[in-house]
Amino acid sequence: MKKIHKIITVVSLAVSGVLAFYMFWQRFTLLHLGLLYDELYSMATAFPGFSWGYIWREMLLKDVNLPLFNFILYGWNHIFPLTADYMHLLSALVSAATIPLVWFLAPKRWNLTQRFIFTALMAGSFALVQFAGIIRAYSFAVLAVSVLTLQALSILDVLFAHKNPSAKRWSAFFFTGLFAAYLHYFSSALFFITALIIFIYTCYFKTGRKTIFLGTATVFACWLPWVYHTVRLMSAPGSSWWYTTPPVQASFEIAQFLFGSNLILGGLIILIVVAGTSILFTYKKTLLLRPDLVLPLGQTLILLGVITLVSHKYNLWMDRYFLAALPSFLLLLSDALFHLQERHRILIILLPLLLTGWVGEHWEFVHNARHEPTGLKNALAYLTQTEKRHTILVDTAKTGYPPAALNLMYTFYAPKDYPLTIIPLTEQNRELAFTGEKLPVLIPVCSVQHLIFTETTYGLEEAQEPLIFAPDICVLSAKEGKIIQDD
Repeated sequence: MKKIHKIITVVSLAVSGVLAFYMFWQRFTLLHLGLLYDELYSMATAFPGFSWGYIWREMLLKDVNLPLFNFILYGWNHIFPLTADYMHLLSALVSAATIPLVWFLAPKRWNLTQRFIFTALMAGSFALVQFAGIIRAYSFAVLAVSVLTLQALSILDVLFAHKNPSAKRWSAFFFTGLFAAYLHYFSSALFFITALIIFIYTCYFKTGRKTIFLGTATVFACWLPWVYHTVRLMSAPGSSWWYTTPPVQASFEIAQFLFGSNLILGGLIILIVVAGTSILFTYKKTLLLRPDLVLPLGQTLILLGVITLVSHKYNLWMDRYFLAALPSFLLLLSDALFHLQERHRILIILLPLLLTGWVGEHWEFVHNARHEPTGLKNALAYLTQTEKRHTILVDTAKTGYPPAALNLMYTFYAPKDYPLTIIPLTEQNRELAFTGEKLPVLIPVCSVQHLIFTETTYGLEEAQEPLIFAPDICVLSAKEGKIIQDD
């Protein structure tokens, strides 16, 4: 029986290694995809033809997104050509670099199996693969959270040995925290949550309290000006935010986005319940002295509490935001898998089964990506090459981006040297949509709600069925309607 278990273990680890490497490499196979709407904004804020002062003044200071990624991309675009492939490459390289980093930064007390399970999950996550090359801060945020979480585990290991962590160890943690704080709000939240958990343990062990407090306070002081800037922008008259999604529905959609189909989700829920129950009974007297469990669980629960609180005013239940928290989720999952296989060796087979399911999710995404090209690229091709339009109206009411970026975003896919004029749609010029040339109205972020908002705000009706170019862009041919004022 032991021989059979050994064979199963070896085969399971070997298959998992192959699947993880395959998914690692897949990060570089999606670079050719066109730019999504949000990616076009990243391109505009890193356009090498603009000075950094102009970008900072006219775009970044008029937006709520944290600016560090834009600064890095701006430097990258001065070195490499301004194409979708090269801009995707930057994020893909960062995503790929995260995998060997989590292997080498894993706590020294982890054995090879525990280290392998966590690394394989990070490499094989279909969500991390799909967003690896996206020209946003997601890959950088995942890198930062992965590193600061593993750094925190190392700090906790030193505290558990009743020693004070070295200045070098503390400095690396705070530097990573500052990096995370200016990448994404979820990665910044996870740094401060992690620092809080460490502070609680320093109080328990009565060492390092002053260091963690002052270091975290310094990072917070550096981060606070941008938070103040964000709150001021979001509180300004006329500011808008994403449409609210019911938390229960959003939670289910986010879980699918991160972990896969209902079948995979059901299996993971059973796995977590079984493993959690076993861990609780096995370590009931020493559970709080197991940082591998306490840290990611604390990160997850506190983050969800903060999101629930903030979402009463600003909806944060957005699936892609949770990518930054995925290292914490996967660390919890790796703990569950490692514990189960420690109890019953044959359960190591769960790892290749999960990775196989994630490969299937990735294949489905690749299939859909081929049949669902970027909306703006096709919309611009239609307007300029089929309809031969040289002037178009653009609904900028809920684009969420500063006006200085919009012209560059909308003309990125226009034919080279093609004279194209972009006119923001307003109540004053709405007649251009249904008189004279009857200019088409390009609507980004074209959900049903947004389409209704545009028609009622500007007094437009559909002269024909709107042309849909992927889920994010549509073109409206309009006739005169009635403006409906909000109560």
